[in-house]
Amino acid sequence: MRKSLRSQLLQSHLLLVGLLLGVCLIAVAGFFRLGQSVNRILEDNYKSVIAAQNMKEALERIDSASTFFVTGQREWARRQYRENLPLFLNAARIEADNITEVGEQEISDDLTREFARYRRQVEGLLFSTAPDESGRTRSFYFSVLQPQFSRVKRRVQDVLDLNQAAIVRADRRAREEARVAALASVLITALAVVLGLGWARRNIATLMTPLISLTRQAEEIGSGHFNQRIEARRDDEIGLLATTFNGMAERLQEARRREEERLHRAERLSDAALTDLYDPVIVTDQEGRVVRLNRAAEGLFGPGVRASGQFVQSVVQENRLAEAIRRAAREAQVSAEEGDAGLVSLAGRAYRLRATPIRDEDAMPLGAVAVLEDVTYQQEVGRLKTEFIGVASHELRTPVTSLLLGVDLLAEGAAGALLPAQREIVSVLREDLLRLERMMHELLDLTRLESGATPPRFEVVAPNELLTAARRSVEAEARTRNVILEATTDETLPPVRADRSQMVRVLINLASNAIRHTPAAGRVTLSANTEGDRVVFQVADTGSGIPPAYLERIFDRFVQVPGATRGGAGLGLSIAQTIVRAHGGEIRAQSEPGNGSVFRFSLPATFRDIRVEGTSRKDL
Repeated sequence: MRKSLRSQLLQSHLLLVGLLLGVCLIAVAGFFRLGQSVNRILEDNYKSVIAAQNMKEALERIDSASTFFVTGQREWARRQYRENLPLFLNAARIEADNITEVGEQEISDDLTREFARYRRQVEGLLFSTAPDESGRTRSFYFSVLQPQFSRVKRRVQDVLDLNQAAIVRADRRAREEARVAALASVLITALAVVLGLGWARRNIATLMTPLISLTRQAEEIGSGHFNQRIEARRDDEIGLLATTFNGMAERLQEARRREEERLHRAERLSDAALTDLYDPVIVTDQEGRVVRLNRAAEGLFGPGVRASGQFVQSVVQENRLAEAIRRAAREAQVSAEEGDAGLVSLAGRAYRLRATPIRDEDAMPLGAVAVLEDVTYQQEVGRLKTEFIGVASHELRTPVTSLLLGVDLLAEGAAGALLPAQREIVSVLREDLLRLERMMHELLDLTRLESGATPPRFEVVAPNELLTAARRSVEAEARTRNVILEATTDETLPPVRADRSQMVRVLINLASNAIRHTPAAGRVTLSANTEGDRVVFQVADTGSGIPPAYLERIFDRFVQVPGATRGGAGLGLSIAQTIVRAHGGEIRAQSEPGNGSVFRFSLPATFRDIRVEGTSRKDL
């Protein structure tokens, strides 16, 4: 009966529970006594030991600050002294409030007096207004500060030794108590184990024999043999368990059949979708071997049966595509670049590459999938649009120039004296025509840059030359608007390979935009630094900033932030981006409304590492 089995299990466990309870109570009592001993150590001496170690470390750093001062590093020495003085004082206060040993109070009082004298002497050295005489400061350090430092350090060590000795004594007492408690626990535990094993052996013989038979058959079901059935003719809980297992096996067998049908349907649907996808798709394993080509990819690279198992490089015969798939498969790097950097040419057509790693449920790499989006038509439309803009801008130059000449003649009175209202109208027309002329020039420049008609003329240029040339070009505009203009230069920066005139134009565009959007008494800063093997140029201002909604579109053509000052057609940043990309760099903008903006772009340095006085620049 089920009740009898429950009673047997209950009886077999009650004795074990009683034995375990007795052992636990004895062990808890021993641990309680041991815990009291440990608490005495922590409460009495451990805080003093930690405080003494902290005082010792802070004192040595204060002494280091004095040596820095003697060697001429005055600001560094003062900063290190200010940082470590509070640490020493806090540790000294903890020690003074935790006097636990005989003689410790006298040592603490003497330490306080000695450090007060040492502190006055150190501060007299670090914050002295006397002339800098290295010989005198060195003599003062070795004759006065060093002996006083040794006395303070000796008193700190006395505190440490006193409390450590007390901890050692307390530790010996705690170990003796632990040894006694452990011996008693071992004896009682051994007795409990003997009794428990005897009782458990008797109950195991009674209960486990039918359970072992049940387990063997349940293992068959667990390994997937759902057609197995457990035969156990019992009326107790074991019989109920057998009946439940049989029902579970039937349900699992039915569920597996339905799941297999669902997986087969999903696999067929997935294969059909991949095969009929318009864009070419390449699937590889982690080693870079081709696993699958869809129908569009077979049209580019040949039958999938022949390509299967081959390395992707030998199948696609395109280095950039093969390298992107390799990085995705082996290094889990996504390749999804925008612009020309993300395009590959295959069979006379342009494709945008997207290579993504494939992972399993545990995020372990399985391979990669590459999708090639055909953008040939988009490129052709873009080319036609660029050509149209170039032709239209070129054709508009003559009538605009003629209109400007006519307006200038009217303003000079060639057709007779003008009334004040007429002069105002002519002035407005002249400003609009000048703005239209600038916009046409910018459109022509942008068209030539995008079409490759004016490629960069590379030369080795020092970053300081570019910053200086840009600063000189916008100095007059900055003075007119009462904006502070700065150019931070660094002679140790490595040179870059760039078109001097084009890069100066980028800096001028960025600096001019910054000046126009910075209020009077604001600041615009041009600077450059190194990041790895690249030189990063930066133009920062304290102006009105750019709303977040416009940050992603600020480099598009004709985009102007609402409320910004007039003076351009929204092409300057687009031209700057085109020039930077032609140099192998990328330009970015960071801004918060009301907190100014920062524009940054990078160019490859002509060498990766420079050394200054034996020190690698990467270490500076």
